[in-house]
Amino acid sequence: MATNKTKQTLVEKTANNVLCLATKANDFALGTTEKVFDTSFKVAEKSLNITSTVIKKGLDITATQQDLVFDVLNGIKKKISKD
Repeated sequence: MATNKTKQTLVEKTANNVLCLATKANDFALGTTEKVFDTSFKVAEKSLNITSTVIKKGLDITATQQDLVFDVLNGIKKKISKD
């Protein structure tokens, strides 16, 4: 009976060790996943800010070009009207 109890204790110890290792691995995986998510979120936020800045500058350039086109068209209109 003593060996049966010793074997059971050894099995229980092994099961507890495996459970402890699995818990540590799970905690590590969760921590790593959280770090990856945070980093990805920060990179996405920076990308959106850069994209927003580029779009704003592009719209400013487009507005300037559009003003130039209308100025040229108004100049042509005035010349045609005089003739």
